[in-house]
Amino acid sequence: MKNPSSFTFTMIRCGVIMFILAALISCKDSQTGDGQPPDQQARSWDEERAQREQQQTTYIKDTTVKRIETDGETRESWYSNQLGYEWFKAYPLAFNGVPYVLLRAIIEVYPEIWKGEGSLGNLGFGPHPDDYDPESGKLLPPEQRHPLPYGFFTVPDTDVPEDDRTDNVFFSCSACHTGRVYVKDRVRHFIGASNSEIDAQAYAGLLYQTGKKLIKVDSPDPSKIKVDSDEVAKIAAFLRNKVEADPAWFYGGKTPEQRSANAERARIQVERILSHMEDAAKILIGSAKKTELMYLALASKLMYTDKDGQKAPGVFGPRPGRMDAFGIAAGLVALHTKRDSFFARLPDDHPFFADLENLPREERIKQAGERLFKTAAEWMPHDPGASDIKSLWFSRDHGFANWDSNQAPEARVLASGVSSVGDPSKVNVRIHEAMNPFINDLPPAPYPFTVDLDLAGKGKPLFEQQCASACHFSQNKKVYNVGTDMNRAIQITPTARLGLLELTREACELYVGKGGSDWCLPKRGSRAADDEAYFITPRGEESGYKADVLHGTWALAPYLHNGSVPTLWHLFRPAERPIKFIRGNIRYDEEKVGFIWDKAPALDEYGPGDAVHFAEHDTTLRGNSNAGHIYGSEWTDDQVRAVIEYMKTL
Repeated sequence: MKNPSSFTFTMIRCGVIMFILAALISCKDSQTGDGQPPDQQARSWDEERAQREQQQTTYIKDTTVKRIETDGETRESWYSNQLGYEWFKAYPLAFNGVPYVLLRAIIEVYPEIWKGEGSLGNLGFGPHPDDYDPESGKLLPPEQRHPLPYGFFTVPDTDVPEDDRTDNVFFSCSACHTGRVYVKDRVRHFIGASNSEIDAQAYAGLLYQTGKKLIKVDSPDPSKIKVDSDEVAKIAAFLRNKVEADPAWFYGGKTPEQRSANAERARIQVERILSHMEDAAKILIGSAKKTELMYLALASKLMYTDKDGQKAPGVFGPRPGRMDAFGIAAGLVALHTKRDSFFARLPDDHPFFADLENLPREERIKQAGERLFKTAAEWMPHDPGASDIKSLWFSRDHGFANWDSNQAPEARVLASGVSSVGDPSKVNVRIHEAMNPFINDLPPAPYPFTVDLDLAGKGKPLFEQQCASACHFSQNKKVYNVGTDMNRAIQITPTARLGLLELTREACELYVGKGGSDWCLPKRGSRAADDEAYFITPRGEESGYKADVLHGTWALAPYLHNGSVPTLWHLFRPAERPIKFIRGNIRYDEEKVGFIWDKAPALDEYGPGDAVHFAEHDTTLRGNSNAGHIYGSEWTDDQVRAVIEYMKTL
């Protein structure tokens, strides 16, 4: 098999802009954290809230170095909660994102793509917490803010020669798992909450449009693609003119000293891009071609199609706070069938080599790849299955990961990173090791509004009897079919599962091969057992969704695994569930408990210049059903109000 062209390499190396870390909220869970239930509290909710807020602050600032499960018996301890939080917050999942100065340039050069509905702020990527004045709560002047929104950070690719390294932009864990809520006339960030605004797969769409702009002659054969030199020249001219006129624009800085240092940094970075301008263009083109295969050639034609008179959602969204992580990510397997090294590391008895055992190794690898690619329409998912992003609080209580319990705890963080990045060789495996211990004991953020503790005390017994003890308890490993939309639970086929887990295993093995810790190997005694840790075999007719402990339930709206029920009131009152509602508003409905759902936010809703991203959520579309989970519908209105009041305290 011939070596792939540089375009094919770039397609594989460009990160897949989507995330796997997703969330579940079905019935309602009990709390197994340290806070006492309301009927045992002598203090007010303001006092209780202050104590819990301090508990989380103390946790993330704890510098105590402690032994964690993956350290083994001989390894020197290195982990602290403070380190885990820093890596969670500011360390990108990948080394191969878009070069920072290039990203800033294309946003300006192609306003028809990136501005307005396509700006980063309007994709749910909001300002950093320290971009706000601590006294007024208003945004600082633009030159004093971070030039990229919260959740976007830069890292160099250490495989590149040092003098050629660029600051590459990619997501950190905080992009999806830090939620914003408008509280008392200011935006607050909640660490570990799901980001109800982010539209990560729409970001992939913007990069796709940009990459296509740079193609003069397109072709399915990467070697025949011709770059549009005029478009590349436009980007180069912008970079050259901007760095000469205002080098501090690229990185900014809050002080004159910071802006001066960052101006010099910008000059170096721009020069490195300009000296390899065509290679920089190929990064964007490669990303576009990869997205074209995964989203348009596969997902759009197999999953995101109308069926039996029911319309499908758009493959790129909009879907603030949601993503079809596993479904679209299955296209990664098709992408990597073009790479011999993906198959070369598999054992001879691997299922991908079935009926090819008698062929020479090289021919077996070639035919396995060709067969897997040609049959993609058979093993790719055929149903859209977007789901809500999950919160991460007290993850120790979760027996399995993800809405449909399809991964073991030891595999969840790395599998998420691999699916987000797309290229196993470019995953930042090191930082993922700190994520499990960090989220396992991360305390939930308390409800930031008023709680009637007397009413909550009345709701507690009913909740504990009919919700907590019934299904929402710690380490419950069962999955349930409670009549909710089943697309997410059934969309992954055995072949797609096998391909995705092998990509995760490859990322780990490459890391270990470079001298890294083997923390990412499940070590369950056999390859087959390790496979089950990486990705559990699809359950077929026994598929369903797990019932987690609902730590911080108030922040997990909208509800159900697919986020199709706007508030807790609607969850317990199925007949009142709206067919369409607004997702992405971060103002809060304190009465029904959930985000404001019946009104779109204004463009300056949270203050001048702040990010606003919302979309209408249509529950009639495929994968968006708001049916099922009717528990509590038999309760009186007063009982529902009492239970909801108690759930605010979880």
